[in-house]
Amino acid sequence: MEVSIDDLEFEFTLRPDSDPSLSPYVIGFRGKALLWDDRDGCEKVVAELRGYRLDLASATMDGLDQNILLDSVCPEIAEFSETVFEESGCHYLHRLADGSIRTQEYDGLVWINEVVVEPAYRGRNIGTSLLARIGQMIDLENCIIGLKAYPLDDEIGKRKPKEQIRKIKRFYEHLGFVAAGGHFMVKEASHCEVMKKRLEWRRNHQTGYVVEVGVPLH
Repeated sequence: MEVSIDDLEFEFTLRPDSDPSLSPYVIGFRGKALLWDDRDGCEKVVAELRGYRLDLASATMDGLDQNILLDSVCPEIAEFSETVFEESGCHYLHRLADGSIRTQEYDGLVWINEVVVEPAYRGRNIGTSLLARIGQMIDLENCIIGLKAYPLDDEIGKRKPKEQIRKIKRFYEHLGFVAAGGHFMVKEASHCEVMKKRLEWRRNHQTGYVVEVGVPLH
């Protein structure tokens, strides 16, 4: 069955963490690509994305230990932090093309927990379209996006074929993610299409005017 992106409906849900101590800082999100099935007379999910948006700046200001926060949300996020971040806080060491190191600090982390596309619908840019829509639904301002580019478990403990791992990493590299140690990959949210448009708009609308409070405008 031929399926185009125009045949799909995309649905996102956002929900604060169920733990009251984490809910001010953690939002779980879930995206689905839906296709109408004429035979069964209903919509079916052909792809799904899950993840979290963590407000690390607010958590730090409220005195919450970042390591405890990350480990409470998902152990892999804590492992990601130990691998990628320079120190406590969202400090990412980015190696530039000339070999120099730039340290960038971010307010938040968007963690992609999984992207799953049904086998019959792979190779049609459905997973790419789901990921591209994150910026339309989630606040990416001054965030870094992280994930573990590793196949999901069909069988727990089963060894993953190296070619399958390489294929997944190539998929994320095509989307602008870069290797960050181990199987972890990152992408600066400013490189996402939504954020690039927003930043371009800001550059085009900088006027240089300063309005003083209490001074009437004429």
